[in-house]
Amino acid sequence: MTKTALTWNTSLEDSVFALGAAARECQSAARAAAITTGHYDLDRLRLLDGKVHHGHSGYTGEQEPHLTALSRIGDVHLKATHRLKLLYEQAAEAYAHGANWAVRQVQAGQQPAHVTLKVDPDGTYLLGGSLPALELHRFASAKALEGARQAYERCLVAGWEAEGIGRQDYVSDHEAGEMHAALDMAGGLPDAAYAYGVLAESALRWALTTSVTRQ
Repeated sequence: MTKTALTWNTSLEDSVFALGAAARECQSAARAAAITTGHYDLDRLRLLDGKVHHGHSGYTGEQEPHLTALSRIGDVHLKATHRLKLLYEQAAEAYAHGANWAVRQVQAGQQPAHVTLKVDPDGTYLLGGSLPALELHRFASAKALEGARQAYERCLVAGWEAEGIGRQDYVSDHEAGEMHAALDMAGGLPDAAYAYGVLAESALRWALTTSVTRQ
């Protein structure tokens, strides 16, 4: 049985939906890793005092096996949490940029079957930072979409500001405070990108319906 070919607009919607699904999977994994890491907080757990002696040729030392095990577990979880957060950030930004790109293509009269995003040789997305504003005056959620875009932009700018301060040879106490505040805001980037992606995907469906109506 021959598989029916998808029309370009259905295929484009599937492309954006797949980016959203990828972001949701990464979001769940990152949040689960953060929760699991908290289970091994050394300030919360009751450590046992037992010790063992370790020895090999020319060396004898003492170790607390419970503390050592928990420290190693915590280190593994911290590294995993960091990597998964970066993965979520990449996936969420790809969702936001991909949906934004798709809407602009449809508005320009193009008929792409899939989202096109640049990547480096390792497959990491090269997204270019800022999102272009979308002109969707009759779209019911246009204000919410623009608000989400601005929230994403604020996170981006905060990250750039923190990075700039961190590169200075000398950082004053006041600048250090500004840097930490900027880092706190920049930490919301993945969620802001994902929130924008959800609204932009809705805008794509509206743009496709409007395009079909015009035709």
